[in-house]
Amino acid sequence: MFKKVLLTGFLLLSIAGCSSHPTTTQDVSAFCRSLPTEELCATQDAVCAKYSEITLAPYQSAKECRMACESVHMKMDRDLMQADCLQLIQNVEEKCNEFCNSNYAD
Repeated sequence: MFKKVLLTGFLLLSIAGCSSHPTTTQDVSAFCRSLPTEELCATQDAVCAKYSEITLAPYQSAKECRMACESVHMKMDRDLMQADCLQLIQNVEEKCNEFCNSNYAD
């Protein structure tokens, strides 16, 4: 199951990397909702909502935006304490960072 999730995430990131348009809030949300999760990860909607909030806020730089993505990861890690959702959070944080890098300058 883990290999399947990892492969799916890699393929989606690869396809997104070929795109010529900046990553949008909708891209992050759709990516998050498309990821398969472990059966015990019941918080996918909450994870997706938190990362969508990040992509709606204005930032001064890509670094500031990436720090916001990381803060969601840290907070979710602390609040959830569920290894079952870790892969989802890591994959969506990568997409969040992609959003930051494509929409803001360092």
